[in-house]
Amino acid sequence: MPAPVLPPFDGNGYRKRVLAAVEARGGADETDPFEVYDLPLEAAGALTDDEVARQVDAVWAFWQKQRDHPKYRGLVTALLASHDQVAAHLRTAGGRQWLAEQTRAERARRDAARFAELDAALQRLVERFGGVPADKVAGLRGMAAAAGIDDAAFEARLRGHRLLGAVDAPAPVAPGDVAVVLRQVRDGLEELGRIEGARVPSLHALLELPPTADRDTVRRRRDALLVVNRQRRPDRRRALVDDLLAAAGTLLVDGDPSVYLDALADDVREALRPRVAAAVLVEDRLTPADAHLLVQEALAAGLDPRRASDVVSGLARDAGSSADLPPPPAARTPGRADWQAEVSAARAALRAGRLAVARRHVDAALSAAGGMHPPIRAVRDEVDEAAARADAAWRSVPPALSARRHAAAAAALEQVVATAADVPGPRGESAEDLLRASREALAAADAVLAAAGPDRERALLAVLDAVADHPAAWAELTALPVAPATGVHAVPAPGGAREVRWTPSASPGPVEYRVLRVRPDGSRQVVGVTGATSLEDGGYGPVTGHVVVASRLGVAAAEALAGAPPAAPAPPPPAAPAAAPVDSLTAVLHGRRLRLTWSPPAAGTAEVRRLPAGTAPPAPGSTVVDPDAVGVPVPAMGPGLAVDTRPSAPVTEYVLLVRTGAAVVAGASTAWVVLPPVSGAALDGDRLRWTWPEGCTEVVVVVRPDAPPEGPDDPDGTRRKVTNTRYEIDGGVPVAGGGHAAVFACTRAGGRLLVAGEAPADARVALG
Repeated sequence: MPAPVLPPFDGNGYRKRVLAAVEARGGADETDPFEVYDLPLEAAGALTDDEVARQVDAVWAFWQKQRDHPKYRGLVTALLASHDQVAAHLRTAGGRQWLAEQTRAERARRDAARFAELDAALQRLVERFGGVPADKVAGLRGMAAAAGIDDAAFEARLRGHRLLGAVDAPAPVAPGDVAVVLRQVRDGLEELGRIEGARVPSLHALLELPPTADRDTVRRRRDALLVVNRQRRPDRRRALVDDLLAAAGTLLVDGDPSVYLDALADDVREALRPRVAAAVLVEDRLTPADAHLLVQEALAAGLDPRRASDVVSGLARDAGSSADLPPPPAARTPGRADWQAEVSAARAALRAGRLAVARRHVDAALSAAGGMHPPIRAVRDEVDEAAARADAAWRSVPPALSARRHAAAAAALEQVVATAADVPGPRGESAEDLLRASREALAAADAVLAAAGPDRERALLAVLDAVADHPAAWAELTALPVAPATGVHAVPAPGGAREVRWTPSASPGPVEYRVLRVRPDGSRQVVGVTGATSLEDGGYGPVTGHVVVASRLGVAAAEALAGAPPAAPAPPPPAAPAAAPVDSLTAVLHGRRLRLTWSPPAAGTAEVRRLPAGTAPPAPGSTVVDPDAVGVPVPAMGPGLAVDTRPSAPVTEYVLLVRTGAAVVAGASTAWVVLPPVSGAALDGDRLRWTWPEGCTEVVVVVRPDAPPEGPDDPDGTRRKVTNTRYEIDGGVPVAGGGHAAVFACTRAGGRLLVAGEAPADARVALG
């Protein structure tokens, strides 16, 4: 059968058929060589070189004419930039075959991505209704059209599912059915909390509104979150949030919110009943401190202040006691949103790593205030700084993942999750999903190492093939000696050259060989580097011998000389001289920047690394194999000073690394901690008293005689740790003499006490 002949090139038809389609799809990144050169992919193996050359030249000439086209010049410029490389492959049968295989795989990937959202929607409808309701088809067809799916492909997809009759909108839920719906909502919220890593106690918490919010506020927030959620990629989280937002509309907008809150109060009541009974059993009454703590827990579970107080009071009565509770605050008259509350909500969202939520609260604050106020500007700047940090971390993720550097990728992704977990990556990626995948890759590598048998060297290589920067595998493998090449000899080659040959190293893995020629005067010149076992030396002039040096991952073996007997395995390289660690690192807030200071080391260089969220710093004096796996560097501003943007995460830890030659050791560490502060600090006779923030059980009190303490580590102050138990026993903290006191909230992580970096004005007292 004769080979097909391509039709003559038609520029106008090409512009309408090819350039318009590629431009509409997103440009040069969304196409392939066979489409842009208008070559039939199915006939790639039958086209002749001459036919393809004529077509390629005709397309290239047409592109030249379109360089100034108002619509296509950007696309044409991008296509011309890659023309030389792509055209060279197309002009040969072998190159065309290779490109055809790549193109088929890429088109299959694009098709799968194009159908992903439609398939997810169909699957979710089948899960909910047992098939596809007829009244959903029009919306599905519009979704398909927006993704570039034609009617024929859509109908083919739809035929794979059972079509149901029209489904009426669900009727409002009767009060008697709320228990069933509440159980479904509770299960959905628990699953969402597991996915996000943070508890979501109620529908109001999902909407980020207080339980006293009016219907209109709930409706607006529900509608806004629906729009945001439908912009996410289709996955289990999106389906869960869709269902929960639908339940919020049914229960809080169309239904009576008090019915939902009463049912929620029943759950909270049963959860707190054993706690109240135990407290009354021990004290014979419900003490004010216990009652206050239980009310706070009821509020955290999603109840409004009145119901929270009623639940605790009722449980106390059931246990034969009374509860001394303050009256719940009066509800505010519904009206224009409080911009100060929106600013507080924005800061809370920043601390929780929910950047998109923080932006929405900033926008709401601007709208409510009717203009820019200093607190709004300050929190907006914090949001912008967090966005810049997240963007910088996201930029480092794709290169790390493409190079299988999962340790570095995990460190960057942990930073994203800590500061902007709800901001997708450049291509819509989920930081949580990518972080989970990198952690799974690291865990799988750890499992391979743990199960490695006698052939541990090959196990190490397998680990590094999967995780190129696995710290333990890299350190262990680079400490092993590399076997040298053997049997080095040179033989004549055509044209007066010499070919150097050798027997490969006995060491497994990616071994490469560096070949040098030796001149009569003893000098050496590099011939080249290769992964093969021979290399041609085309250099002229007298040569007295050749040297081959095998190396693996930067570790060199003993030199192998032409005609020399095999060398013994090289001993392990001597350990690099240990760097002396620096034993102090201090963090001090300066405006919206955090200044990290230390004493410069006597030898070597020091740098500060910001640790990923939830990671403990390495022990001082320990060797650091891969500094990038420890954390991201903080910009240095001079000897002994690095400056970071003000952290918004609850806990941000830093460690100082000292580098001397190739050796890196860990030095001092510090943490910047953001916690709900104590409030109402005041003198009560000879006692310093304050209101403890929810969940806080320890504080640090710093007293300085001459000025207000600068921070919890003020060298001129006297520091004392106080527990809430000791505070209650002593009736406060005894203080004597004058001066100034500041109270810093604390928390614990992995058994370590972490102290908040700031104490606001309400947590400071002049002692006289």
